[in-house]
Amino acid sequence: MIYLIIITNGCATRLDTFEPYNFQEELKSQVLEQKLDQVGIILDASISMTQPYMGQEKFQTAILTIHHINAALTSIRTPIGFYVLGTGSCHFCEKTWQRIHVSPYRKSRMDINELKKINPGGETPLKKGLTAVRKDFQSCTGKMGLIVVSDFETKDTINAFHQLTREYGNKLSICCITVGSPEKTIELMRQLSTFQNTIQCLSADQILEYNKLKGFVKSFFLRPIFDQDHDGVLDKNDHCDNTLPGAWVDQNGCPTDSDSDGILDGLDHCLHTLQGAHVDNEGCWQLPVLFYERNQFYMTRNQEKSLASFIKIIEDNRLCIEIQGHADPSGSTKNNHDVSYKRAQSVMAYLLSLGLRHYQMKIKALGASHPIDHRQARGKNMTQRRVTFKVIECQKQN
Repeated sequence: MIYLIIITNGCATRLDTFEPYNFQEELKSQVLEQKLDQVGIILDASISMTQPYMGQEKFQTAILTIHHINAALTSIRTPIGFYVLGTGSCHFCEKTWQRIHVSPYRKSRMDINELKKINPGGETPLKKGLTAVRKDFQSCTGKMGLIVVSDFETKDTINAFHQLTREYGNKLSICCITVGSPEKTIELMRQLSTFQNTIQCLSADQILEYNKLKGFVKSFFLRPIFDQDHDGVLDKNDHCDNTLPGAWVDQNGCPTDSDSDGILDGLDHCLHTLQGAHVDNEGCWQLPVLFYERNQFYMTRNQEKSLASFIKIIEDNRLCIEIQGHADPSGSTKNNHDVSYKRAQSVMAYLLSLGLRHYQMKIKALGASHPIDHRQARGKNMTQRRVTFKVIECQKQN
């Protein structure tokens, strides 16, 4: 099988050295076997990857992600092709800068010092990059893999993947590694959910941790022998049968939930959820929403009670929030703005009475400018009259 890995920028990390897990013993003892005949890795080096995220350029996170994967492959030695998208100083050109054709694995070819020499710039010609990959795939009769590391700011992403899956079907497995906002991983996963089960999306955060890198390499590049639930643990050693597809497991074959939010690792798109936070089916924190009757400005007792767990998280973690007031479109623009401001102001007053500080909160009156999507609304009392919350960076105190 051929795998192509695309890596995009995620969050800030250190460019340090590390020793990944060595799979050589499992391969020698025939506990695991390789499931890929060759792998293509695409690195996005376009101008958008120079944008800052969590204290450094997205591109720095991208090359560190490739560095981690490259180091983990030393015990597997799958044939690798490496491709760079971008044009250096020509910021408005489109070009595929092909570094390495598919050939026997050599760690030095994607060494971190070599990756640092790449100067990102230009557009993201994903279609051209995939064309270059196809040329290497033509001679492969087995399974193929594609890994793409990118921030996926290009508009042709979905169409490009759709064409690949139609052309290769189950022969090709694709992993999209997103660098940047966690919301990008979630949105890309939703857009690709209608495709075959040969595409998965991960954030770079999930690759840059030792155990999660081990889980990714094990599930993407290798397959166990005699493992009916395909969790990477042999049936004779598996203490947890019928593990959900995609869930990461411990050495006993049991699913893990490292942030204890009820969503299994591997299926959780938001790592390190704060303790006590209410999450959705993808493991992402669902901030509370307060809904109001017509001409209601002040909070009811039930609304105050509904914020108890949210307030505790804010206090325990010293977070700062933006309180966003909304109104329905029935009034004038000025009236809607005033109404939405009063609603947000009353919530702020209540939180101040409980001990939150002024510097932890700010108000934003949105009027009727951000209507709720009724397709996502549940329950008869869902209205445009509401107060929402957003976690923001705390401003430095004088």
